[in-house]
Amino acid sequence: MKKLLCAVLCTATLLSALPVQAASGDQTTIEQVVGALGIITGDENGNLNLSAGVTRAEFAKMLVCASTLKDTVSPAGNASPFRDVPYTHWAASYIKTAVGQGWLTGYLDGSYRPDNNVTTAEAATAVLKLLGYAATDFSGAYPEGQMALYKSLGLGDGISSSATGTMSRQNCMRLFYNLLSVKSKDSEQKYIEKLGYKLDGDGNPDYNDLLQGTMDGPVVVGAEGWQAALGFTPSTVYRNGSVSSADALQAYDVLYYSAERRTVWAYARRVTGTYEKASPNKEAPTSVTVAGVEYTVSGSMATAALGTEGGLAIGSNITLLLGKNGEAVMAYPSSDLASDLVGVVTAKGTQEYTSANGASYTSQTITLTAPDGESYTVACNKTGIGVGSLVRVTYDSSGTNVTTLTRSGSVSGKVSASAGRIGNTKVADGADIMDAGDTGGVRIYLSRIDGMTLDSSDVAYAEKNSAGEITTLILNDVTGDQYSYGVVLSASEKSDGMSVSGSYRWLIDGVQTSQSSSSSTLGASSGPARFTMSGNSVQAVRKLEKVKTVAALTAGYVQDGEGERHTIWDHAVVYLLQNNTYSKMDRNELNLADYNVSAYYDKDDAEGGRVRVLIATVRS
Repeated sequence: MKKLLCAVLCTATLLSALPVQAASGDQTTIEQVVGALGIITGDENGNLNLSAGVTRAEFAKMLVCASTLKDTVSPAGNASPFRDVPYTHWAASYIKTAVGQGWLTGYLDGSYRPDNNVTTAEAATAVLKLLGYAATDFSGAYPEGQMALYKSLGLGDGISSSATGTMSRQNCMRLFYNLLSVKSKDSEQKYIEKLGYKLDGDGNPDYNDLLQGTMDGPVVVGAEGWQAALGFTPSTVYRNGSVSSADALQAYDVLYYSAERRTVWAYARRVTGTYEKASPNKEAPTSVTVAGVEYTVSGSMATAALGTEGGLAIGSNITLLLGKNGEAVMAYPSSDLASDLVGVVTAKGTQEYTSANGASYTSQTITLTAPDGESYTVACNKTGIGVGSLVRVTYDSSGTNVTTLTRSGSVSGKVSASAGRIGNTKVADGADIMDAGDTGGVRIYLSRIDGMTLDSSDVAYAEKNSAGEITTLILNDVTGDQYSYGVVLSASEKSDGMSVSGSYRWLIDGVQTSQSSSSSTLGASSGPARFTMSGNSVQAVRKLEKVKTVAALTAGYVQDGEGERHTIWDHAVVYLLQNNTYSKMDRNELNLADYNVSAYYDKDDAEGGRVRVLIATVRS
């Protein structure tokens, strides 16, 4: 269970290994990413004014800031590009550049009409031109061809404005965010790569890489408050990925900041556990293992605290403060600062430990998945705790204590992500939410269950702060996101009355494996399916439902012939089926013009379901 903690984006959908897709980005993610690129930023008070319309002058500037020319255009103009845009106009240079590049056009009367609101068709066409498309790529009357491609590429996901409707700042923000995940014409590069930024391991835009260049820090808030840590008063504060305020900053928060943008990103992520190992050595550790998880050591503060002179012995219980990438930026003895751990036990075992005085010993252990999405291993000799148990781990002067928790649904009602509520109960900013089953769990976010109605049986555990806000929530198999999905390639099951046996081949996340049993069967049949895993072994199989007809397809959903939409899961896998052979393909390459597409889902959207598998065959 030991592994380096994955780098994650510091937003409301962050601190999980979940990749951020343009089709599913939450509002805070969108605001931070588009703001970091300088495309749309707040006013002097940090207000984004998202409901306001966008003029053609403002959109010209947005286009330039979203292009590779953003650092080459000076706001000060030296020529009048149009008769109604004098050289003294604040956007003269941006308009001249956008028109000169062919992204926007003027009117036949020689005007640009900078104060007119930009229409959706104009914005869509301009962004398609950023991607390398030209007028010759479209047939028919303007703007039908442009709007069709705009929608099929996913550029219009989350935007409801019609072709002739005008764009708000909110819609423009979403448009440019969607743009980053789209491939340029005749190129395998996604647009964000063209701007010089990276993709993550799943081939999605690495927004963490983008944001990292805009931040200074880290600094840790001390007892004297955040004012001593910063040299300015922030106008925008994000805490644990959610929009917050300076008043919410607390002692031990880890801060990153941009003085120029007057923005602060604060993290209150910490982990307490046994200090098991320092690598490559205790003198100058570059990584440490705490509670079975390996963390990168970042910065002089953490290196000093965790090194030989820091006083934190191997074998003692310590607390790490985690930075924006999940790295250790500071450490304290657990007697000074401790954090409880709640989760579902997913494995039991034994492990060799070193005590604080240097002696070796062996202890039974449990591994639990916590609502932060991480799996922790802790010493536990207590009986009666098995796989599937809901437990709390605490640390005090006596050491590590593990207690079982009663599964009881104390929260119910309709989920509203925008209001941050489940029924009448407020959900705290940055709350840890996990959807769990007997064999594991996965971190989710409030936006994942937005609009659903939870009853008491859907909630295994809820923890609240002094204000009555939910800070930790564990759900009972609501979304199905904790399972694996793929295709059963073949299934052979036999029963002769005396014994049963089964032999299977399947494709899970593009990897083909086989499994046999001489004493049991799984009731599996060929086709797309959901897999319940225990380690690398499949414990149960359930067949997926097929969308009857895929009549429309975007990056975010499929629509059947009756107009019902099925949202595509962020981790949905697309397979190309040719000559009875499956191969993974990029979702961005999937379109109904070139492929026949079949989509498979586990349950309806209203029940938390998603399209989990898509299979494409080349149109003849």
